[in-house]
Amino acid sequence: MQVSDCLIEENKSIKGNYWAYQKPSINFVEKIKLSFNLSNIIASIVANRNIDDKNLDYFLNPTLKNNLPDPSTLKNMDSSIKILLEKIFRNNTLGILGDYDVDGATSTAILFKYFEFIGVNAEIYIPDRIKDGYGISKNSIDHFFRKKVNLLVSLDCGTNDAEFIAYAREKGIEIIVIDHHEVKSLGSPLSIINPKLKGDTSNLNNLCTAGLVFLFVIGLNRELRKKNFFKNKEEINLKELLDIVAVGTICDLVPLHNENRLLVKKGLEKINLKPNIGLSVLKSKLELENKIKSTDIAYYIGPCINAAGRIGDPFLGFNLLVKNNKKDLEVIAEKLINSNNERKTLENISYNQAKMLLKNLTNMKFIFLHSKTWHPGIIGIIASRLVQEYKVPAFVMNIDENKVTGSVRSIKNIDISKILAKLVDEGFLESGGGHAMAGGFKLKEEKLSSLQNYLKENSYVFFKSENSTINIDLEAKISDLNLEMINSMEQLEPFGMGYPEPKILIKKVSSVYSKIIGKNKTHLSCTLEDIYGYRINAMIFNFENSILRVIEEKREFDVIGKVSLNVWENKKIPQFFIEDLRII
Repeated sequence: MQVSDCLIEENKSIKGNYWAYQKPSINFVEKIKLSFNLSNIIASIVANRNIDDKNLDYFLNPTLKNNLPDPSTLKNMDSSIKILLEKIFRNNTLGILGDYDVDGATSTAILFKYFEFIGVNAEIYIPDRIKDGYGISKNSIDHFFRKKVNLLVSLDCGTNDAEFIAYAREKGIEIIVIDHHEVKSLGSPLSIINPKLKGDTSNLNNLCTAGLVFLFVIGLNRELRKKNFFKNKEEINLKELLDIVAVGTICDLVPLHNENRLLVKKGLEKINLKPNIGLSVLKSKLELENKIKSTDIAYYIGPCINAAGRIGDPFLGFNLLVKNNKKDLEVIAEKLINSNNERKTLENISYNQAKMLLKNLTNMKFIFLHSKTWHPGIIGIIASRLVQEYKVPAFVMNIDENKVTGSVRSIKNIDISKILAKLVDEGFLESGGGHAMAGGFKLKEEKLSSLQNYLKENSYVFFKSENSTINIDLEAKISDLNLEMINSMEQLEPFGMGYPEPKILIKKVSSVYSKIIGKNKTHLSCTLEDIYGYRINAMIFNFENSILRVIEEKREFDVIGKVSLNVWENKKIPQFFIEDLRII
């Protein structure tokens, strides 16, 4: 990117962040503006996103025809399809085991719906988080053995389940794994598709399992076509599955770059044109009446599907996506919403308990909390909220009969997966793994004290982080944030992990009105006014007392946030969501 100047503010914000604004050159902005028919403001945001000139067209106008990867580039893709084809032509019943999260539910639904369309019988198993735990288990293998399944496709899990893959083989069950998790203790499945495998040159590491399964189905369909499978039957339009792919991709928090951006963009188009009937029913029950965006999936639809795997019936999310009877789907959608509401209640109770335990602690390098009353399905969410508030990695654990199940969430620049790997190697954890920002682990209760001491003793190594910096996409005036500008920002969607909504800086504002709102009085509604007299409605979610004082004292400050349209009684009004502020 061509840059004219870069400014990192010396003073920290009220939340302890540094602000950085990298202003692109006027010539570069003008080039983007003219090449893609964008407004000056939108072109400025694009220029600030460090997108290579050659990838701008892919970024702004991706197409399935030109940009969808060839499935065969993935290691073991073709051989896995060959194995499955043999079973299909023998009319064998196949097994599908999917993880209990949204990526697992969507991956399972994609493969099941394709099998259903081509007339293949499939037996499904979604593990129970508490009874089975994560991944392939003895329970799941025994289930497939009773159902006389001899080939199982494991989705979003299985890469590191060497013990149970061996157990399955003893039972006469072979396994194909389609997964995207880090490889640690690779078993010996019949075949495995995972872009993180050694020797995989596909460069598709960012795909979640829903995306991988979609490519698998494309490859399988291509081979069936070659063998004249569709000579006397209609061929499925695989685009019909893209809305499910988009839900899995958004909710698994993979970076929305390249192929992920393509799949989500096209999936959202499908959701807003002719969605999966289950998603349509859930959308209606949630009263999502406007055009669905990635944020609607992340904040409303995804959590409902996920709640089933956290504290309810793990099959509900899958069933929502594959059943066709509207009355049945309405019952399922209600159950998912109720499970999510229950999850929220449990989460708030547990989170407040966690905060009380931290009340008198200061200068924490990390958070280490455990309880026998916290539901294992919500400890990851508690950890995420603690990280958001305290800005340090958080280990949160449930204890059940001497067995400890934990979730950990991290902050930028601290790779938690490496820390977990070290803790497993040192013998503190029985198992553990995840990604840079999140992970899960298991240990015995008697190890808790020694684990905490080890983390404290090595905190200077494990939890050394750089200063937190917020990168600003655009400096604007309140008058710039009008309906035309906000509507034009749709050209930049979808937003998500690795590609957040633009962060906008407005300088020299003050609050002329404020009111605490929300069921638990944790949110703040206010009206901001700049030095030119322009005003905009604003919101702060889960406000901190330091911010409340600045707002109520009507002091002047600079503010960073996101802008969107608030639709109320068919009226569209610009609204600013405050993320951080700095007193002038």
